[in-house]
Amino acid sequence: MHKDDQMTPKERAFALFAGKPVDRMPIKLFSPYIGMSFGASYQDAFVEAKSRAHWLIESYKRFGQDGLSVNYRIDGIPVAFGAESTYDPLGIPMIKENILKDFSEIDQLDLEKIRFENDPNAQTAFEAVQIIQDELNDEIFTGVGLMGPFTTAANLAGVEIILKSMRKDKEGLHKLLDFAADITIEVGRKFVENQIGIGLAEPTASLLSPKQFREFVIPYYVKVMDKWKEWGSRGSGFHICGDTTKLLETFPEMGIRGVSIDSAVDIAVAKDLVGDKLSIMGNVSPIEILRGTPESIEQAVIDCFRKCWDNPCGFTIAPGCDIPVQTSLENIDAYMSAARKCAKYPVQPSNWE
Repeated sequence: MHKDDQMTPKERAFALFAGKPVDRMPIKLFSPYIGMSFGASYQDAFVEAKSRAHWLIESYKRFGQDGLSVNYRIDGIPVAFGAESTYDPLGIPMIKENILKDFSEIDQLDLEKIRFENDPNAQTAFEAVQIIQDELNDEIFTGVGLMGPFTTAANLAGVEIILKSMRKDKEGLHKLLDFAADITIEVGRKFVENQIGIGLAEPTASLLSPKQFREFVIPYYVKVMDKWKEWGSRGSGFHICGDTTKLLETFPEMGIRGVSIDSAVDIAVAKDLVGDKLSIMGNVSPIEILRGTPESIEQAVIDCFRKCWDNPCGFTIAPGCDIPVQTSLENIDAYMSAARKCAKYPVQPSNWE
Protein backbone atom coordinates (compact mmCIF):
# COMPACT_ATOMS: atom_id res chain seq x y z
CA MET A 1 0.00 0.00 0.00
CA HIS A 2 1.24 3.49 -0.87
CA LYS A 3 2.51 5.64 2.01
CA ASP A 4 -0.10 8.36 1.29
CA ASP A 5 -3.06 5.97 1.34
CA GLN A 6 -4.97 4.15 4.06
CA MET A 7 -6.43 1.42 1.85
CA THR A 8 -5.16 -0.82 -0.92
CA PRO A 9 -6.82 -0.45 -4.32
CA LYS A 10 -8.79 -3.69 -3.83
CA GLU A 11 -9.90 -2.71 -0.32
CA ARG A 12 -11.04 0.63 -1.73
CA ALA A 13 -12.91 -0.96 -4.62
CA PHE A 14 -14.68 -3.54 -2.46
CA ALA A 15 -15.68 -0.88 0.08
CA LEU A 16 -17.11 1.35 -2.63
CA PHE A 17 -19.05 -1.58 -4.08
CA ALA A 18 -20.53 -2.24 -0.63
CA GLY A 19 -21.43 1.42 -0.16
CA LYS A 20 -18.91 1.93 2.64
CA PRO A 21 -16.60 4.95 3.18
CA VAL A 22 -13.09 4.94 1.75
CA ASP A 23 -9.92 7.01 2.12
CA ARG A 24 -10.21 8.44 -1.37
CA MET A 25 -11.79 7.70 -4.72
CA PRO A 26 -9.80 5.68 -7.30
CA ILE A 27 -7.09 7.33 -9.41
CA LYS A 28 -5.98 5.89 -12.75
CA LEU A 29 -2.62 6.21 -14.44
CA PHE A 30 -2.38 5.18 -18.11
CA SER A 31 1.23 4.20 -18.67
CA PRO A 32 1.68 0.94 -20.62
CA TYR A 33 5.35 1.69 -21.26
CA ILE A 34 6.06 3.00 -17.74
CA GLY A 35 9.41 1.23 -17.60
CA MET A 36 10.67 3.68 -20.20
CA SER A 37 9.79 6.57 -17.87
CA PHE A 38 12.02 4.84 -15.31
CA GLY A 39 14.84 4.88 -17.89
CA ALA A 40 14.59 1.37 -19.37
CA SER A 41 14.52 0.71 -23.11
CA TYR A 42 11.43 -0.80 -24.73
CA GLN A 43 13.21 -4.12 -25.08
CA ASP A 44 14.23 -4.13 -21.43
CA ALA A 45 10.87 -2.91 -20.15
CA PHE A 46 8.33 -4.70 -22.24
CA VAL A 47 9.40 -7.78 -24.16
CA GLU A 48 9.55 -10.40 -21.39
CA ALA A 49 6.78 -11.08 -18.86
CA LYS A 50 9.10 -10.63 -15.86
CA SER A 51 10.39 -7.24 -16.99
CA ARG A 52 6.93 -6.04 -18.03
CA ALA A 53 5.57 -7.00 -14.61
CA HIS A 54 8.60 -5.56 -12.79
CA TRP A 55 8.15 -2.03 -14.10
CA LEU A 56 4.42 -2.00 -13.50
CA ILE A 57 5.08 -3.15 -9.93
CA GLU A 58 7.69 -0.42 -9.52
CA SER A 59 5.21 2.16 -10.79
CA TYR A 60 2.60 1.00 -8.28
CA LYS A 61 5.10 1.12 -5.43
CA ARG A 62 6.00 4.69 -6.31
CA PHE A 63 2.63 6.12 -7.36
CA GLY A 64 -0.05 3.92 -5.74
CA GLN A 65 -2.48 4.18 -8.64
CA ASP A 66 -5.68 2.14 -8.70
CA GLY A 67 -5.28 -0.65 -11.23
CA LEU A 68 -2.48 -1.85 -13.47
CA SER A 69 -2.83 -2.83 -17.11
CA VAL A 70 -0.54 -5.18 -19.02
CA ASN A 71 -0.74 -4.28 -22.67
CA TYR A 72 -0.96 -6.94 -25.34
CA ARG A 73 1.53 -5.64 -27.91
CA ILE A 74 -0.04 -3.24 -30.39
CA ASP A 75 1.60 -5.20 -33.21
CA GLY A 76 0.79 -8.59 -31.66
CA ILE A 77 -2.15 -9.68 -33.83
CA PRO A 78 -0.61 -8.81 -37.22
CA VAL A 79 2.65 -10.48 -36.12
CA ALA A 80 0.73 -13.60 -35.15
CA PHE A 81 -0.48 -13.76 -38.75
CA GLY A 82 2.99 -13.27 -40.21
CA ALA A 83 3.52 -9.50 -40.37
CA GLU A 84 6.91 -8.00 -39.58
CA SER A 85 7.48 -5.24 -37.04
CA THR A 86 9.74 -2.26 -37.06
CA TYR A 87 10.21 0.35 -34.35
CA ASP A 88 9.46 4.06 -34.06
CA PRO A 89 12.12 6.52 -32.87
CA LEU A 90 11.26 5.74 -29.23
CA GLY A 91 11.74 2.03 -29.80
CA ILE A 92 8.02 1.15 -29.66
CA PRO A 93 6.96 -1.48 -32.22
CA MET A 94 4.86 -0.75 -35.28
CA ILE A 95 3.86 -2.85 -38.28
CA LYS A 96 6.36 -2.70 -41.12
CA GLU A 97 3.87 -3.73 -43.78
CA ASN A 98 0.19 -4.62 -43.54
CA ILE A 99 -0.51 -8.31 -43.86
CA LEU A 100 -3.65 -7.91 -46.02
CA LYS A 101 -3.43 -6.36 -49.46
CA ASP A 102 -7.17 -6.78 -50.13
CA PHE A 103 -10.16 -8.43 -48.50
CA SER A 104 -9.97 -11.54 -50.66
CA GLU A 105 -7.02 -12.62 -48.49
CA ILE A 106 -9.02 -12.71 -45.24
CA ASP A 107 -9.81 -16.40 -45.69
CA GLN A 108 -6.07 -17.14 -45.72
CA LEU A 109 -5.73 -15.97 -42.11
CA ASP A 110 -6.01 -18.84 -39.66
CA LEU A 111 -7.71 -17.98 -36.37
CA GLU A 112 -5.85 -20.86 -34.74
CA LYS A 113 -2.73 -18.68 -34.75
CA ILE A 114 -4.14 -16.40 -32.09
CA ARG A 115 -5.47 -19.13 -29.81
CA PHE A 116 -3.80 -18.69 -26.44
CA GLU A 117 -1.67 -21.83 -26.76
CA ASN A 118 -0.27 -20.54 -30.08
CA ASP A 119 0.09 -16.84 -29.22
CA PRO A 120 3.31 -15.84 -27.42
CA ASN A 121 2.08 -12.28 -26.91
CA ALA A 122 -1.02 -13.40 -25.04
CA GLN A 123 1.06 -15.84 -23.01
CA THR A 124 3.50 -13.09 -22.05
CA ALA A 125 0.70 -10.73 -21.01
CA PHE A 126 -1.04 -13.44 -19.00
CA GLU A 127 2.18 -14.42 -17.23
CA ALA A 128 2.90 -10.77 -16.41
CA VAL A 129 -0.55 -10.41 -14.80
CA GLN A 130 0.11 -13.50 -12.69
CA ILE A 131 3.54 -12.23 -11.58
CA ILE A 132 2.06 -8.88 -10.53
CA GLN A 133 -0.74 -10.51 -8.56
CA ASP A 134 1.70 -12.83 -6.79
CA GLU A 135 4.30 -10.19 -5.93
CA LEU A 136 1.76 -7.60 -4.75
CA ASN A 137 -0.22 -10.19 -2.80
CA ASP A 138 -3.23 -9.51 -5.04
CA GLU A 139 -3.82 -6.08 -3.48
CA ILE A 140 -4.49 -4.35 -6.82
CA PHE A 141 -6.63 -5.26 -9.80
CA THR A 142 -4.45 -6.03 -12.80
CA GLY A 143 -6.02 -6.20 -16.25
CA VAL A 144 -4.95 -6.37 -19.86
CA GLY A 145 -5.25 -3.82 -22.66
CA LEU A 146 -6.20 -4.87 -26.19
CA MET A 147 -6.94 -3.07 -29.42
CA GLY A 148 -10.63 -3.14 -30.41
CA PRO A 149 -12.01 -4.69 -33.62
CA PHE A 150 -11.85 -1.53 -35.73
CA THR A 151 -8.19 -0.84 -34.93
CA THR A 152 -7.36 -4.53 -35.30
CA ALA A 153 -8.84 -4.42 -38.80
CA ALA A 154 -6.81 -1.29 -39.56
CA ASN A 155 -3.64 -2.96 -38.28
CA LEU A 156 -4.24 -5.89 -40.63
CA ALA A 157 -5.19 -3.97 -43.78
CA GLY A 158 -4.11 -0.38 -43.21
CA VAL A 159 -6.14 2.69 -42.25
CA GLU A 160 -6.32 3.98 -45.83
CA ILE A 161 -7.94 0.78 -47.13
CA ILE A 162 -10.39 0.75 -44.22
CA LEU A 163 -11.52 4.33 -44.78
CA LYS A 164 -11.84 3.95 -48.56
CA SER A 165 -13.81 0.73 -48.17
CA MET A 166 -16.49 2.50 -46.15
CA ARG A 167 -17.63 3.93 -49.47
CA LYS A 168 -16.33 1.51 -52.07
CA ASP A 169 -16.49 -1.99 -50.54
CA LYS A 170 -18.71 -2.14 -47.49
CA GLU A 171 -19.28 -5.87 -47.88
CA GLY A 172 -15.57 -6.64 -47.83
CA LEU A 173 -15.01 -4.29 -44.90
CA HIS A 174 -17.78 -5.88 -42.86
CA LYS A 175 -16.22 -9.28 -43.52
CA LEU A 176 -12.90 -8.04 -42.17
CA LEU A 177 -14.50 -6.34 -39.16
CA ASP A 178 -16.41 -9.50 -38.30
CA PHE A 179 -13.15 -11.45 -38.45
CA ALA A 180 -11.47 -8.77 -36.32
CA ALA A 181 -14.25 -9.18 -33.73
CA ASP A 182 -13.61 -12.93 -33.70
CA ILE A 183 -9.92 -12.19 -33.12
CA THR A 184 -10.73 -9.84 -30.23
CA ILE A 185 -13.03 -12.43 -28.68
CA GLU A 186 -10.42 -15.16 -28.92
CA VAL A 187 -7.49 -13.09 -27.65
CA GLY A 188 -9.61 -12.06 -24.69
CA ARG A 189 -10.85 -15.57 -23.90
CA LYS A 190 -8.08 -16.64 -21.51
CA PHE A 191 -8.29 -13.37 -19.59
CA VAL A 192 -12.09 -13.42 -19.31
CA GLU A 193 -12.07 -17.04 -18.18
CA ASN A 194 -9.62 -16.09 -15.42
CA GLN A 195 -11.60 -13.01 -14.28
CA ILE A 196 -8.93 -10.62 -15.57
CA GLY A 197 -10.41 -7.29 -16.64
CA ILE A 198 -9.99 -6.08 -20.21
CA GLY A 199 -9.77 -2.58 -21.59
CA LEU A 200 -10.28 -2.01 -25.32
CA ALA A 201 -8.82 0.93 -27.22
CA GLU A 202 -9.57 2.44 -30.61
CA PRO A 203 -6.85 4.91 -31.62
CA THR A 204 -8.33 5.37 -35.11
CA ALA A 205 -12.12 5.29 -34.75
CA SER A 206 -12.40 8.99 -33.88
CA LEU A 207 -12.05 9.62 -37.63
CA LEU A 208 -15.59 8.34 -38.15
CA SER A 209 -18.95 10.11 -38.21
CA PRO A 210 -21.71 8.93 -35.83
CA LYS A 211 -23.40 7.15 -38.74
CA GLN A 212 -20.17 5.37 -39.69
CA PHE A 213 -19.43 4.54 -36.05
CA ARG A 214 -22.83 2.91 -35.69
CA GLU A 215 -22.32 0.89 -38.86
CA PHE A 216 -18.66 -0.10 -38.63
CA VAL A 217 -17.81 -0.13 -34.91
CA ILE A 218 -20.80 -0.72 -32.64
CA PRO A 219 -22.07 -4.04 -34.11
CA TYR A 220 -18.68 -5.63 -33.59
CA TYR A 221 -18.35 -4.34 -30.03
CA VAL A 222 -21.76 -5.76 -29.25
CA LYS A 223 -20.63 -9.10 -30.68
CA VAL A 224 -17.47 -9.07 -28.53
CA MET A 225 -19.25 -7.93 -25.35
CA ASP A 226 -22.05 -10.47 -25.74
CA LYS A 227 -19.61 -13.35 -26.06
CA TRP A 228 -17.39 -12.22 -23.20
CA LYS A 229 -20.43 -11.74 -20.96
CA GLU A 230 -21.45 -15.32 -21.75
CA TRP A 231 -18.08 -16.32 -20.26
CA GLY A 232 -18.62 -14.26 -17.11
CA SER A 233 -17.28 -10.80 -18.00
CA ARG A 234 -19.09 -7.63 -16.91
CA GLY A 235 -18.01 -6.03 -20.16
CA SER A 236 -14.88 -4.01 -20.85
CA GLY A 237 -13.70 -0.51 -20.38
CA PHE A 238 -13.24 1.54 -23.55
CA HIS A 239 -10.83 4.28 -24.59
CA ILE A 240 -10.97 6.17 -27.86
CA CYS A 241 -8.37 8.69 -28.89
CA GLY A 242 -8.99 12.18 -30.23
CA ASP A 243 -11.93 14.57 -30.23
CA THR A 244 -14.94 12.26 -30.06
CA THR A 245 -17.51 14.88 -29.07
CA LYS A 246 -19.64 14.01 -32.10
CA LEU A 247 -19.51 10.31 -31.21
CA LEU A 248 -20.34 10.53 -27.50
CA GLU A 249 -24.04 9.85 -27.99
CA THR A 250 -23.23 6.48 -29.59
CA PHE A 251 -21.09 5.05 -26.78
CA PRO A 252 -23.96 3.74 -24.59
CA GLU A 253 -24.97 1.50 -27.52
CA MET A 254 -21.70 -0.46 -27.41
CA GLY A 255 -22.33 -2.75 -24.43
CA ILE A 256 -19.33 -1.32 -22.54
CA ARG A 257 -19.41 -0.50 -18.83
CA GLY A 258 -17.59 2.83 -19.01
CA VAL A 259 -15.64 5.15 -21.26
CA SER A 260 -12.23 6.80 -21.00
CA ILE A 261 -12.38 10.28 -22.56
CA ASP A 262 -9.45 11.83 -24.42
CA SER A 263 -8.26 15.25 -23.29
CA ALA A 264 -9.40 16.66 -26.66
CA VAL A 265 -13.00 16.35 -25.41
CA ASP A 266 -14.64 18.75 -22.95
CA ILE A 267 -15.42 16.33 -20.14
CA ALA A 268 -18.34 18.49 -19.03
CA VAL A 269 -19.97 17.87 -22.41
CA ALA A 270 -19.35 14.15 -22.01
CA LYS A 271 -21.06 14.24 -18.61
CA ASP A 272 -24.07 16.05 -20.03
CA LEU A 273 -24.45 13.67 -22.98
CA VAL A 274 -23.70 10.22 -21.52
CA GLY A 275 -23.06 10.64 -17.81
CA ASP A 276 -26.42 9.16 -16.86
CA LYS A 277 -25.61 5.99 -18.83
CA LEU A 278 -21.85 5.41 -18.47
CA SER A 279 -19.13 5.93 -15.92
CA ILE A 280 -16.57 8.43 -17.20
CA MET A 281 -12.81 8.34 -16.80
CA GLY A 282 -10.47 11.15 -17.73
CA ASN A 283 -9.20 13.43 -18.91
CA VAL A 284 -6.10 15.31 -17.78
CA SER A 285 -3.95 16.19 -20.76
CA PRO A 286 -0.97 13.81 -21.07
CA ILE A 287 0.97 16.69 -22.60
CA GLU A 288 0.33 18.76 -19.50
CA ILE A 289 1.65 15.91 -17.37
CA LEU A 290 4.68 15.70 -19.69
CA ARG A 291 5.53 19.39 -19.93
CA GLY A 292 3.73 21.10 -17.07
CA THR A 293 4.81 22.33 -13.67
CA PRO A 294 3.42 20.88 -10.44
CA GLU A 295 1.14 23.92 -10.24
CA SER A 296 -0.20 23.63 -13.81
CA ILE A 297 -0.67 19.88 -13.46
CA GLU A 298 -2.63 20.41 -10.26
CA GLN A 299 -4.84 22.96 -12.02
CA ALA A 300 -5.50 20.53 -14.87
CA VAL A 301 -6.58 17.88 -12.35
CA ILE A 302 -8.81 20.38 -10.54
CA ASP A 303 -10.45 21.41 -13.81
CA CYS A 304 -11.43 17.80 -14.51
CA PHE A 305 -12.85 17.29 -11.03
CA ARG A 306 -14.72 20.57 -11.15
CA LYS A 307 -16.43 19.55 -14.39
CA CYS A 308 -17.18 15.88 -13.73
CA TRP A 309 -16.91 14.95 -10.05
CA ASP A 310 -20.70 14.54 -9.75
CA ASN A 311 -21.22 12.42 -12.88
CA PRO A 312 -24.39 10.37 -12.21
CA CYS A 313 -22.79 7.04 -13.18
CA GLY A 314 -19.47 7.76 -11.55
CA PHE A 315 -16.20 9.54 -12.33
CA THR A 316 -12.58 8.45 -12.09
CA ILE A 317 -9.72 10.88 -12.57
CA ALA A 318 -7.23 9.71 -15.20
CA PRO A 319 -4.99 11.03 -17.96
CA GLY A 320 -6.78 11.62 -21.25
CA CYS A 321 -4.57 9.02 -22.95
CA ASP A 322 -1.28 7.20 -22.36
CA ILE A 323 1.31 9.32 -20.59
CA PRO A 324 4.27 9.89 -22.93
CA VAL A 325 7.32 7.78 -22.13
CA GLN A 326 9.47 10.93 -21.85
CA THR A 327 7.42 12.11 -18.85
CA SER A 328 9.48 12.59 -15.71
CA LEU A 329 8.64 10.57 -12.63
CA GLU A 330 8.39 13.84 -10.71
CA ASN A 331 5.61 15.09 -12.99
CA ILE A 332 3.71 11.83 -12.52
CA ASP A 333 4.18 12.33 -8.77
CA ALA A 334 2.64 15.80 -9.17
CA TYR A 335 -0.36 14.37 -11.00
CA MET A 336 -0.92 11.70 -8.33
CA SER A 337 -0.52 14.24 -5.50
CA ALA A 338 -3.07 16.60 -7.01
CA ALA A 339 -5.45 13.73 -7.75
CA ARG A 340 -5.22 12.46 -4.14
CA LYS A 341 -6.10 15.91 -2.84
CA CYS A 342 -9.16 16.21 -5.06
CA ALA A 343 -10.24 12.57 -4.69
CA LYS A 344 -10.32 12.65 -0.87
CA TYR A 345 -13.51 10.99 0.34
CA PRO A 346 -16.15 12.26 0.26
CA VAL A 347 -15.40 14.06 -2.99
CA GLN A 348 -16.75 17.59 -2.82
CA PRO A 349 -15.78 21.01 -4.21
CA SER A 350 -14.13 22.03 -0.93
CA ASN A 351 -11.39 19.51 -1.77
CA TRP A 352 -10.08 21.85 -4.46
CA GLU A 353 -11.60 25.26 -3.87
